[in-house]
Amino acid sequence: MKAKGWLPALIVVIIVALIAGGWWFYTGRQGEQKELAPVKADNRVLAEGIIFPVRYAQMVMPVDGTIGEVLVEEGDAVAAGQPLIRLVRQDYQARVGSTGADISRAAAAVEQARINLADAVRELERQQRLEAAGATSRQQLEQAKTAADRNQAALAQAQAELKTQEARLVEAEGLLDKTELKAAISGTVAFLDVKVGEHASIGTVLVRIADQSEWEIRSDDLTELTVARVKQNDPVALTFDGIPGLELTGTVKSIRPYGEKKRGDMTYTVTIAPDSWDERLRWNMTAQLAITPSATQGDGSPESQK
Repeated sequence: MKAKGWLPALIVVIIVALIAGGWWFYTGRQGEQKELAPVKADNRVLAEGIIFPVRYAQMVMPVDGTIGEVLVEEGDAVAAGQPLIRLVRQDYQARVGSTGADISRAAAAVEQARINLADAVRELERQQRLEAAGATSRQQLEQAKTAADRNQAALAQAQAELKTQEARLVEAEGLLDKTELKAAISGTVAFLDVKVGEHASIGTVLVRIADQSEWEIRSDDLTELTVARVKQNDPVALTFDGIPGLELTGTVKSIRPYGEKKRGDMTYTVTIAPDSWDERLRWNMTAQLAITPSATQGDGSPESQK
């Protein structure tokens, strides 16, 4: 009977203990939550970009041919106008020589045509004097006129042929000159994809030259939904996939106003000017961009975005 009397009291104690423990846990969690610092919203625009030299040149051969000489190596410093590659030039030189010979023949033909015309004109003048004196026939006079006209036309034709051959010579000399690829800018040979004996096709990039004194990062990763938040001179944080731990700062240098359809989105190219540089970085390395729009450089609150 005594055991049965204590059972309700034990149940009441357990219930009270559970209620008290639950209340303590709830109030303790509320206190912890109140002590947490507010989390600021990250309003940065994130994108991926590629490293480019500000000034560079991609060199192509303007004429077909076989590579005869490669005058530089990757890493060489070159000056603007310096020869880089020469094709085998015999065919082009032969064309210049052949055209020069054609010009000589055409010039001789012009000179002969002038002599013939002068003779025909003198004969015409003689027949005219004889006709005035009644000492020649009308037929002979007409024949002299016809001969003079024919020789005048022959001279014009010979002169036209000479001009044609001269134009061909200019073209042949121009093609010969194009067999030598020269540096478009001063800089460093960053890419050289050619060997002696290989065929060089028109339009194929053989050499890339970079002015390594100034670099930039270009990103076509910004869609029309994000590019409107970005303005020129907005600050940018830069990190690089190839060099973990390297962080640089920069600013938005320019935003291309023309959008292009890429990867299913309308994207706009943004160019970033870094504030400093690291010599380990190379052309075409990948960079991660975190752009802080100028309208949200405050505390990230709605008020700072007004």
